[in-house]
Amino acid sequence: MSRMRQAIARRMLLSKQTQPHYYLTLDVDMTDALAFREMINGSATPEQKVSINDLVVKACAIALARHPKFNAAFTDEGLKMHEHINVCIGIALDEGLIAPALLECETKSLGRIAIEAKDLINRAKEGGLRADEYSDGTFTITNLGAFGVETLIGIINPPQAAILGVGSVLDQPVVREGQIVARKVMKLALSADHRVSDGAEGARFIKEIQGLLEKPASLAL
Repeated sequence: MSRMRQAIARRMLLSKQTQPHYYLTLDVDMTDALAFREMINGSATPEQKVSINDLVVKACAIALARHPKFNAAFTDEGLKMHEHINVCIGIALDEGLIAPALLECETKSLGRIAIEAKDLINRAKEGGLRADEYSDGTFTITNLGAFGVETLIGIINPPQAAILGVGSVLDQPVVREGQIVARKVMKLALSADHRVSDGAEGARFIKEIQGLLEKPASLAL
């Protein structure tokens, strides 16, 4: 195996052996979020154009500020509460998966996240990441929506406390005011460390993300 594959194997085994995972899934109606994205991208430069993943990163940054346990790490001395919200994004390379961090997302606008995410992905592919982008992540988003995957349940990236799996946005029938209508639906899956949080806390956290994405104007504030 390559050195990267060996490192992935060690970290994922460590996660499963030492971090008791629990899992929550939730459907998000992305219809309004996609319309919001189309509107802002209509006047954006190529560097500023917002992806679905950028919307998820911004929603997670807001939700993590409101639910800081999911931005923490378990230690023998207790929970380590991180000062900054550094959101890792999964990037698939030929050699394997890496998840460098967008640093200090709590200070960044949606447009700034979009710009920096593109730069991070480009530098990851070129081997130009900084050490802190590798080491200082506090929460991870893994997204296989581009591959048409409906549900992605991730393995926590130790020593982080949680990871959010993001699936594809699909046309689905949903009930609104007693009527069946077609909506754009995306499934989120939260994997969290049960030493750090409980299921009810996880439910409130993932519901916060859902609410932010379903009312996307809040992401621009």
